[in-house]
Amino acid sequence: AGDADAHFRASSVSVYIPSGIGAGYDAYGRLASRHLGRFLPGNPVMVPKNMTGAGGVVAANYLYNVAPKDGSAIALFMAGAPFEPLFGNTQAKFDPLKFNWLISLNRLVNIAIFWHESPVRTPADFFKDQVLIGSSGGGDSSTEVYARLLNNLVGTKFKIITGYTGNGEVMLAMERREVWGIVGTELSSLRATRPDWIRDGKVRIVAQIGLTNSSDIPDVPQALDLIKDGDGRRIFDILLARQEHGRPFALPPGTPPDIVATFRQAFAAMAKDPAFLADANNMRADIVAATGDEVAGLLARTYASPRALVERASAEFKKAAGGN
Repeated sequence: AGDADAHFRASSVSVYIPSGIGAGYDAYGRLASRHLGRFLPGNPVMVPKNMTGAGGVVAANYLYNVAPKDGSAIALFMAGAPFEPLFGNTQAKFDPLKFNWLISLNRLVNIAIFWHESPVRTPADFFKDQVLIGSSGGGDSSTEVYARLLNNLVGTKFKIITGYTGNGEVMLAMERREVWGIVGTELSSLRATRPDWIRDGKVRIVAQIGLTNSSDIPDVPQALDLIKDGDGRRIFDILLARQEHGRPFALPPGTPPDIVATFRQAFAAMAKDPAFLADANNMRADIVAATGDEVAGLLARTYASPRALVERASAEFKKAAGGN
């Protein structure tokens, strides 16, 4: 097992969380902090530390350039942060392929939902007349961006009514029949906020938007299957990579392999642990674990995309986020 100094023996571990207290990332960061210590040698104290800023780039920069490499500091990443260097963000002072990825605890499953009385029943209906959907709008809001990307790249006919304060208000608008649906909301947040909608059939989940079909909704059609053009499909692959591993944890580059292996084993054991899963369930935090190798593999494949496609993906995203 190599040099004796490479063994993990920190008495406390700082867990850097890229968001403020109370947000979704904070919930997952603190959940892991409550349980991981039981699975590490010597049961170290886990200390959650919020380090906000720049969409998770501040925490990523810290882990890459400053944090100790002895296992006494790990970080949770915002899903989009590892892709910032790909799209030319000069504030991102890290190479995501050099982090030691440990696990991701969740996949973000984006869905298109429509009120049961609306005329939209299948993805084919996205191309008929105009399809009224609601969004809080604003920059990178997925409920606006995914619909615009599908309009621009596939030719869907979404008419996006923006200006709602958030998804909750869009859902009220659906109940009032002002809009027919939402494109790009998250399955887990629908379950948490409107469980009766699914239970009572008030909405139809018409499509899912992701690189792989969710095992929770295996029969719901995949929106990407609407894309017949190969380059269009690859652009979506690049843009959707960020939601595939939505809650990834890492150790700094240069951490000894023994310590990396110790943390990977600890996270894998934690993710199956009944007390951890009960705690997650209590918080309505969906756990869909992916290994560190799976996180690293997806990043490597995405970063290996032809530069021209990355630039086109970046341009399409900016166009969709800009509302054109």
